[in-house]
Amino acid sequence: MTVLSRRALLGGAGAMAAATAIGTPAYASDAARDTTGREYVEVQLLDITDFHGNNRTPTSAADGWIPAGPNGESINVGGAAYLATHLARLRAPRNSIFFSAGDNFCGSQPLDNKMLSDESTVEVLNALGLQFSALGNHEFDYGVDYLLDHMIDGRPVGVPGRDSDFVDSTGRRFRGLAFPYYSANILWRSTGKPVLAPYNVEWAVGADGRRYPIGFIHLTLTGTPTGSSSYNPDLTSIDEAEAANRYAKVLKDKGIRAIVVVVHDGAQQNDNWHAPINGSDMSTGPALQLAATIDPDVCAIVTGHWHWWFNAMLPDPAGNPRPVVEASHAGQMINEILLRLDPDTGAPLRDLTVSTNHAVTLDVDPDPRIARIVDYWTARGKERYDTVAGHLTADITPTLSSTGESSMGELGADLLYWSANRHRDGHADFAIAAAKPITGSNAFAGTLSYAKGTTSAADADGVILYGEAYAQLGYENPILSVTLTGQQIHDALEQQWQTQANGTVKYGPLNFSANVRATFDVRRPVGDRVDPAAFLIDGVPLDPARSYRVAGLGYTLIGADGYKALSGFTDPYRNGRDHEEFIAYLRSRPSIGPSPLDRVTILR
Repeated sequence: MTVLSRRALLGGAGAMAAATAIGTPAYASDAARDTTGREYVEVQLLDITDFHGNNRTPTSAADGWIPAGPNGESINVGGAAYLATHLARLRAPRNSIFFSAGDNFCGSQPLDNKMLSDESTVEVLNALGLQFSALGNHEFDYGVDYLLDHMIDGRPVGVPGRDSDFVDSTGRRFRGLAFPYYSANILWRSTGKPVLAPYNVEWAVGADGRRYPIGFIHLTLTGTPTGSSSYNPDLTSIDEAEAANRYAKVLKDKGIRAIVVVVHDGAQQNDNWHAPINGSDMSTGPALQLAATIDPDVCAIVTGHWHWWFNAMLPDPAGNPRPVVEASHAGQMINEILLRLDPDTGAPLRDLTVSTNHAVTLDVDPDPRIARIVDYWTARGKERYDTVAGHLTADITPTLSSTGESSMGELGADLLYWSANRHRDGHADFAIAAAKPITGSNAFAGTLSYAKGTTSAADADGVILYGEAYAQLGYENPILSVTLTGQQIHDALEQQWQTQANGTVKYGPLNFSANVRATFDVRRPVGDRVDPAAFLIDGVPLDPARSYRVAGLGYTLIGADGYKALSGFTDPYRNGRDHEEFIAYLRSRPSIGPSPLDRVTILR
């Protein structure tokens, strides 16, 4: 049996708290503040969340600064090499478990990781010794097959060395993740069975050699299969609390007394960016409802997704406090939960639980091994950026013409149409692209310039580099083919003009693939400016009574760009992602150029 005291807590596993934690750790009760003479088995949980491939220290205030200075001021934090050093100093000599709450790659990550298919991040996470992870929504950004076959199993996708399967810092080809993913509530639509194992069991060892199980139930943001970047028609999801309680019963039936829920869904403190990293002043977020509804035998809830930080002891449904925590994102923080297990039963002694958020500060020496890996992939990313992806004949820009067309918007529509029609079951009759969305961000707001734009030896007039292609078109969204009725298409076309609360009309033009010609009459009232007979697809007028296959970005088709009529689609099929499909599009032709902007006519 392991006997620890308050002195041991501060001098051993918890010593890092004095160096990096700003504010007071969260204690389940006063008993946790003085454990002298108490007998228990201590288990240390170390977790991160939403790493998003931030191998280097983030440099922007939005991604890399947190209020963790000596006086609570914001300081720069993060970076895998610093994270490794802090982990090494924090880790207890025994019974230390290191895991993640998801979104380890994809999403809001540096450009070089995107161009290297996130294999750089996988090598870093493997080297950090991550033991397991809950599945985040962004792990599905490349599609479920890509996650299972490439990221997990390490099988090449596309041409090895060009599209994936890059040589890592050791000189070996990509071998996949060295740790497992779990999710209890992401299911195959066809069978209702989990895509991944719903839980895992880790073991702590007492001083006498007796082993004690700790069960971890993993949950993914509900709705992930229909999210814009993670859209996967083959998947569905169930409620997070429902799944947590279902598998808590399974674990309890197996005799497991210590149960932790790891959920890629969270909350935020009320003071947002200025809140202390160990604060608990929260009023917003699903984690609060989960804390109130998840089985009271769950002894801790570790959250993610919201990119915020908090460290709270919240009452379970029986009124007993348990840690509910989130450790920011981008490698900024490490959360540490110290569980104490009853040496006779293995049950957690809930009143002795302590939780602390630790800032990944830069006042330590970066781990040299991780630093070498990061430097290797940074150099590879620069090489990748400077690789020629294609050629163009003149500038392609987001500048709108008087008819609401832009050469970038129409390039986007042509790309979407091409992508859909080259994929199995992805056929589309035409494609739409939001050239200036009513709401949300614009995937086609970039510029491809004919003039040489970098100092790269590979760059020249008319050259499109990989980095330019990734940066200027798309935002890591899947290209979907969906079925819409002619009436739904007509309604979406009318939604290009929307009357605002102040009486003004906001115009959000859609652009179309080259096989479309459209005439809109803005002399008519809003809601009556589109005549189906004047919207021609391959020369044939739109028929409100028939169905069409339409290609578009997931974000646009789920209605997030403001064209709500599109969200009523059926039979979605996922093609490739915008970035990778654009690279393939460029490879398929000698060069690209701006369209003549003659696909739309506006009657004024």
